[in-house]
Amino acid sequence: MKLLLDTNVLVYDTVEDSEHHNEAVGIIDKAEEIILPSIVIHEYVWVMLKVIQASPSFIILKLHEYLEDPRTIYLLEPVSVLTSALKMLEEDREEVKEVNDYVVLAVATYCKSMLATFDRKLQERALRRGLKVIP
Repeated sequence: MKLLLDTNVLVYDTVEDSEHHNEAVGIIDKAEEIILPSIVIHEYVWVMLKVIQASPSFIILKLHEYLEDPRTIYLLEPVSVLTSALKMLEEDREEVKEVNDYVVLAVATYCKSMLATFDRKLQERALRRGLKVIP
């Protein structure tokens, strides 16, 4: 199963006392191939620093763990994906603040991968576009 992980899956996997920790661990453990777009990694670093207040050295360890996993493909989003994301944002008449989710959605479409996210709005958007979503 090729699986694109949204930022919240990484955060829940990292934070052991989070509400979805065990579920996030299971999702990652079962994935045969993991897609991590650069936008997810950037959001993860920001959340870990700003919200979780993790130390930079801890975040570095986690980045190595995720990005050096042999199942992981780190993807720098091509222009076509960014274009697609902006078109979907415009079609759905969503607010600008939703752009990162649309980039994640466009990457999942581009990679023909399943999307793993705990974000209900993103799940709905993905399902409307024919993508498979877990959990």
